[in-house]
Amino acid sequence: MKVKKTTGFISNISDIQEHSAPSVRLTVPVRPDQEELLTRIARTITQNRDNEHRLQRITKATIIRAYIDALSVLPIDINNISDEKTLLQHVLDSLS
Repeated sequence: MKVKKTTGFISNISDIQEHSAPSVRLTVPVRPDQEELLTRIARTITQNRDNEHRLQRITKATIIRAYIDALSVLPIDINNISDEKTLLQHVLDSLS
């Protein structure tokens, strides 16, 4: 069975509003391993920047927003998604 992929939710990366201030607060429960991963990513990014690239603080929220923007341009098959595991598989399929 061939899976039909939809187009991304954002048609062009330039459609993403760069540097716009976040205005909606969203509380999302995550697993402890996901929170630890976000912490490690933020720490690694911060440690690997020189002074010229330290203008903006990179936080866990910054990373989550970047991931959301990145996912929004992927052509993900959004049909018949029954749970988080299925959604993850569809996202991973779109990356390969």
